[in-house]
Amino acid sequence: MQVSQLRDAKPLLLTDAGDAWDELAEKFATHTADCGKYLHQPLQQGNWGGLAAESAADRLARMQRDLVVAKRELDAVGTVLRACGEEFAAQQGKLANAVADATGAGYHVADDGKVTAPTVDTAGMKPGDVAMMQRDQATRAQGYADRIGDALSAAQKADKEYAAAVKLFTDAANRCAKGDWSVGFVELAKADELNRELLHELGMPDKKGSPGSVQAWWAQLSPSLQAKLIQDYPQEIGNRDGIPAADRDRANRTYLPMLLNSLESEYAGADGDKAKALKDKIDGLQGIKKQLAAEGEPRPYLLGIGSEGKGRAIVSFGNPDTSKNVSAYVPGLNTKLSGHFASADVDRARNVATMANKMYPDTTTASVVWLGYDCPQLDSFSWSATDVMSKDDAKAGAPAYDRFLSGIRATHESGSPHVTAIGHSYGSLTVGQATQQPGGIPADDVVLVGSPGVGVNKASDLGVGAEHVYIGAAENDQVTYLPSPNLLEYVAPGSEYGPKKNWFGTDPADNHFGGHHFAVAPGKDTGLTGLAKGDLPAHSLYFDPDAGGDSLPNIASVVTGHGDRITTTRPR
Repeated sequence: MQVSQLRDAKPLLLTDAGDAWDELAEKFATHTADCGKYLHQPLQQGNWGGLAAESAADRLARMQRDLVVAKRELDAVGTVLRACGEEFAAQQGKLANAVADATGAGYHVADDGKVTAPTVDTAGMKPGDVAMMQRDQATRAQGYADRIGDALSAAQKADKEYAAAVKLFTDAANRCAKGDWSVGFVELAKADELNRELLHELGMPDKKGSPGSVQAWWAQLSPSLQAKLIQDYPQEIGNRDGIPAADRDRANRTYLPMLLNSLESEYAGADGDKAKALKDKIDGLQGIKKQLAAEGEPRPYLLGIGSEGKGRAIVSFGNPDTSKNVSAYVPGLNTKLSGHFASADVDRARNVATMANKMYPDTTTASVVWLGYDCPQLDSFSWSATDVMSKDDAKAGAPAYDRFLSGIRATHESGSPHVTAIGHSYGSLTVGQATQQPGGIPADDVVLVGSPGVGVNKASDLGVGAEHVYIGAAENDQVTYLPSPNLLEYVAPGSEYGPKKNWFGTDPADNHFGGHHFAVAPGKDTGLTGLAKGDLPAHSLYFDPDAGGDSLPNIASVVTGHGDRITTTRPR
């Protein structure tokens, strides 16, 4: 490849073409949803039976499947074309900078990339000085040539890779035209690979990179390139710890309708448990969409969304990068991305921010609900449900939560916000496991409510100091009384002989655990029947401004750094 070829290329035409393919893909998504809503599902749910009905249903199902495949293929084509354009633009920029530096220093750049040093009148110079000057010129010329050569080589390599990727889609189109609509996993995987390669080429740290390294990388990009990456890679940018909250919010608001369209297209052709799981995620995202559109303060920020596992969502009320205080609440048992999460759990985060701003108007507070892991699921309490009996989900979620909190510190404008980790129910175990990560949890205070145990024996084991641990346990919250699976370890509440052991370690509400214990309304007692049926009103009152008594004001005091103002209560 010649210098002039890369210099005069118009890579933005490729990104524009990618955008056009995306628009076409969205039309296919609409057709897929319409096919399911108006044709396939009414036929399945109607009273028409017999061979003709079965044949029609089968053909409509295949048509719907083909539309889903086509939409995925079109999405991937758009991805490849955009990635190609941005790769060429990146190398074009590197070439332009190298050429400008060379010519600015008086060096000549040939079209083949060769760099020639300027002619210098050496009359009157000593031979040794001439030799030294020539060596310096040769070194500098080689440096410019290497930079130019690297850009040309990278562009040449990208040209071959993207041409091969486009051929994959051309072959796929020919295959589909002949009636073979088998899913093109090879093409889709190639598109994802090129996506990752481009971000890597631009210097984005890999997934093992710290939030601090991500923040440093993002800060050195130009505003125009940041805006382009937010538009073209909203999923990657919006869900990366270390990207500023305002940019994550913009990226995820861009990604939200894309994710919804994708899930709705998939739902149109699904049934059974898969359809139910997809419907939960769709309802959850629709609910979050309504929360984002609602007026009022504090303003919501969408810091993460995804369809992995049981769904992912991170919503903050208030900007965590500019607020003096930041709390991050981890929900627990039975939480998943659903309509209930979008209302109940998201509202809990809003309630914390609202109460904190009401009680302490002289400071600023951002309150986050963090669903960045899979919580155990139960339709009702059952000892056969091994997921809730295990620490596995909490251990799996702890590193991600720890990294999120590190990201809060990395992007904060002052670098030193007051951070409170809040864990409710099984989420308190996740917070507890996060405190055991290498380096400890990047939080100033820890709040545990409705906890069945946090995996440690004492408040001091959480790594923030027992004086910075706060516990709330409603008198009638059955979850806080779940005994250790080893009955030999059980000690009655209030016993002087040792700490009471819950399912996941010492009961945080026990007087042997340590920390500060704050007042909470007792809640309704539904007894063992409620425990068996999952009817646990006392387990859900901690963030309720009415039913929770002093619980929410106490949480707000801790979150704002006024833990000395909580209404205390005697431990068990």
